Amino acid sequence: MQMKLDGKIGIGQTIMLFMLTVGITNHVTVIPLLLSAAGRDAWLSVLIGAIPFVGWACLLAFITSHLRQESLHAWIKRTQSKWARNLLLGPVVFALYMMALVHLIDTQTWTTVNYLPRTPEWFTALVLVVFCVIAAYGGISPLGITSGVILPFVSILGFFIAFGNIPKKDYTLLLPFLQNGMEPVLHGLVYVGGGFTEMIIVLLLQHHVRKPLRLAHYIAMLIIAIVLTLSPLTGAIAEFGPIESTRQRFPAFEQWRLLSIGKNFENMEFFAIYQWLSGSFIRISLCLFLMVELMEIINPHKKIYTLVFLGFSMIAFTSLPFSDMHFMTFLSKVYYPLFMTLILVITLCIAGLVLSNRNRKRDTNHGS
Repeated sequence: MQMKLDGKIGIGQTIMLFMLTVGITNHVTVIPLLLSAAGRDAWLSVLIGAIPFVGWACLLAFITSHLRQESLHAWIKRTQSKWARNLLLGPVVFALYMMALVHLIDTQTWTTVNYLPRTPEWFTALVLVVFCVIAAYGGISPLGITSGVILPFVSILGFFIAFGNIPKKDYTLLLPFLQNGMEPVLHGLVYVGGGFTEMIIVLLLQHHVRKPLRLAHYIAMLIIAIVLTLSPLTGAIAEFGPIESTRQRFPAFEQWRLLSIGKNFENMEFFAIYQWLSGSFIRISLCLFLMVELMEIINPHKKIYTLVFLGFSMIAFTSLPFSDMHFMTFLSKVYYPLFMTLILVITLCIAGLVLSNRNRKRDTNHGS
């Protein structure tokens, strides 16, 4: 089978990019916030929160079908004024930057706490960002190929940890329901929504896909996001209990510490390093790539300079003197509520413009 060299990716590669990009944040960043907000009922927040996002997936599919594989920024540039384009795409670029920055900070913290305590934090961030800048400069096709290579191993390790710890799980710890009422569950919806709205990256990627994305693809990716959130979340509660799991900074990683094979194989959490860094690499690289594309920087020299500037500005932000407690407070009080609101409003605005443009064309055709 000959590989197509058209600079585009297949639908399967798109889904794999999505799984690595969104899966890492749903595994890592969202879960501790969910557990802190909803405790034992955090998994109910995921199931309840998924219901309205089925409608949002339909909205993304509606927009995609009317773009006809034209890039979103090109369509807005062609159909709207310059100020409307800046008003819509400026916040999207900012959201992508924050997606990459927040995860870089989380990765830096996890690396320092767990296996490189004496390595300067700026150095670990620098190494990761350099590789991400190079990958983003290479384009979407290499990123799609890379995701196809590393995701199978990430998935195998995911099943390995999920099934390997079954003897240590007690799913009765997920009960009783709603012990503290609905308020904690509703509080957790903010973080669930913040994770699900990252599906916006698929809309930004749709023009790079060889075949048009359909509603079934968006629904499939939403289901994947739900599973990627529920599996480690329920696993953490079942293994550590609702109280201990809320105290953990990285519950998904802590599950690796419990895994052992017989009496001779223990301390296999190094597998989690591969999982985490694979997702981090794809997530940050993809965000950098999309930012430069939305800014319409085509010149190779300007492109590399912009990527280097964006990457090193993130390193500068990670070097600011703030504690992990301040960072978690920022995520729970500012980042996720703002991110979810921003993406939902922008999506609704774009859908409104698409609908208005379709009606305008229909009136023009009837008039002629």
